Amino acid sequence: MAPGKPHHLNMNYNAIKGLMEVTDTTFVGFRDVCSKEKNYMFITNPLNEDLQHPVHVSAIKMVDSTEDAQVFIHRPDLGKVNPADCVDMDCDAKKKTLLNDLDGSFLGAVGTVVPQSEYEWGGDPRRGLGDYRIPKVMLTFLNGSRIPVEQVAPRKGVIRKNCTYMSSWQSYKCFGLNYRMVVIESLDSDTETRRLSPVAVLGEGFVDLINGPQDHGWCAGYTCQQRVSLFHSIMTTGHAFDVYFTSVSPQKLRLMMLNSDPSESVLVSVFYSSPQRLDVYVENKLIAPTNAVGNDDRTDYILKEPAYRDEFVPLMNASMGTNYFDQDYKMLKVLLRGSTPVEIRTSPLLVLAFNMPALTENEFFGDTLIQNLATFLKVPPNMIRITKIIREDGGAPRRKRSTGLTVEVEIKKPPVQQTTNSTTAEEDFALLKSIADDLGQAAVSGNLSKSIGFNISSIGIIPPPPSSSDPSWSKVAAEEVSREEPKISYVSSVSRLLLIEDPIAGEFVGLLLQQPRLMAVDDQGNCVSVGVTTLTVTASLKNASGEPVGGLEGNITILFSSCWANFSDLSILNSGENLTMVFTLKDWGAQSRSFSVKNIPTTEGPMPTTTDRPATTDDNSLFGSSTAVSAGSLCLISIIYEAACCFTIIPFC
Repeated sequence: MAPGKPHHLNMNYNAIKGLMEVTDTTFVGFRDVCSKEKNYMFITNPLNEDLQHPVHVSAIKMVDSTEDAQVFIHRPDLGKVNPADCVDMDCDAKKKTLLNDLDGSFLGAVGTVVPQSEYEWGGDPRRGLGDYRIPKVMLTFLNGSRIPVEQVAPRKGVIRKNCTYMSSWQSYKCFGLNYRMVVIESLDSDTETRRLSPVAVLGEGFVDLINGPQDHGWCAGYTCQQRVSLFHSIMTTGHAFDVYFTSVSPQKLRLMMLNSDPSESVLVSVFYSSPQRLDVYVENKLIAPTNAVGNDDRTDYILKEPAYRDEFVPLMNASMGTNYFDQDYKMLKVLLRGSTPVEIRTSPLLVLAFNMPALTENEFFGDTLIQNLATFLKVPPNMIRITKIIREDGGAPRRKRSTGLTVEVEIKKPPVQQTTNSTTAEEDFALLKSIADDLGQAAVSGNLSKSIGFNISSIGIIPPPPSSSDPSWSKVAAEEVSREEPKISYVSSVSRLLLIEDPIAGEFVGLLLQQPRLMAVDDQGNCVSVGVTTLTVTASLKNASGEPVGGLEGNITILFSSCWANFSDLSILNSGENLTMVFTLKDWGAQSRSFSVKNIPTTEGPMPTTTDRPATTDDNSLFGSSTAVSAGSLCLISIIYEAACCFTIIPFC
């Protein structure tokens, strides 16, 4: 559009790759030209808040010029810190400007101009930069306790060594380290709508926070908050760096070191909280982990446990894409070499734990379980693998008596050896979700033991996360990132459906003042996670004679969340005396106390709020040996609205 459109204005996202090369050039007269003005050789674009690509200089000559006029890096535009542009912290263009002197002709020796990325760290609160913006998981020990910032990241900004701060440049003059720009790019379908920043890059005690480019979204002619999840960090070759996202890590992630020689490498470790399999690809070809042991036909592999710390961590001289997942710290370590991109794909994985109360290890035959499961689920046996067998006595020597076992199992498809643009995880997720549903329904109905040929008291399920294009992914992606083990859904035969909170109607027809909440429990009163299945509970009305009547409006059929079924918008449309509300889950049911309503419209009461009550475990395994939420331990509270209690017609008032 030149010259009609000026080239220095930004109206869209920056390019991923870019480089400006200046060579065999003489700069003459760059110095103070009057009391208030100075000519600079290299200066940032003050109107660019997204990214200013690296500059490489060589064979530079300077005549009648001064050192303080060599470089000037603007400060980020504070006016862009608003919801329509950079949201709540500075964007990155001025904080990631990088100039490399390749031959020493510009800086006096081979070196780099490094930006002051930590500018106003803990200073001006409007810039949104400080220790409080560091992702919490980076400051958390394995046991969940907090790590002091000074212990893990005593220094702020881009990694530095042998650097001098040049106040006239508003940046550093550095020697001794080889700086490169490294791209961290989300390939998920929600890359423009889900915020991952600030992204923390940690190396050698330096922490740098990256916000990404500003908002360039336009929706129907108006601005709307859309920011691509594309982050340009500055790292140094021959060093290791950790990457932490503020929210859940992308399912598809691309890493790339820009403008680099194949002899240059950097080790990047990315935190992943979910226990899914992470597949690494270079030029669409699978790179197996360093601890992988392949099967006979090389279509799949199992992972060896390290004999000592860092046994399988990739070395700096390893080949491109060499990778290893540290299960303890949940860090995927990937070696970048040259400028070839690496792609990390999350492959869905279904994790199960079968609790077998009357079985010893001598009596247990894993091959039989795998074959029976494969037959029941109608999947190939090579999709199923037993990962751990835990005795209920905590690992004491084998005994002949029946002590009980917990058998942990993984179900997954083998990794794709060669990816294409159409390779997705949607079908794999749908298959595993269906498998979890089948197993869960069999457990709820009490048919699981018969179906797989083993006496199963309960089953623990960690379902795979949905793909980023699935509508349910937004809920998963919004969860708080932590080092805690994933939530486990325990499923067993349902014994009762408990009405924990009765529906409370007003004097007149309309929205219920209190919405009903139900809990599915087994014969011991423990929470049964019906929510891993597609089973639903349905509400209906009956009159004083026990006959079904109409007049109930809203979402009368809902899914469970864990063991809870929480209605949210039920209304009574028809008047009646001594009505009851009935709830049905397959062969189980529950019934409310009777209530009456008059046929006079009233204003709607306040919308009730519902809160899921998750189960927790305290076992040292991935799964606990027992459920933790018991109906007997619940305090059952009926919420009574003062306004409602003024009417004597309500029975409990």
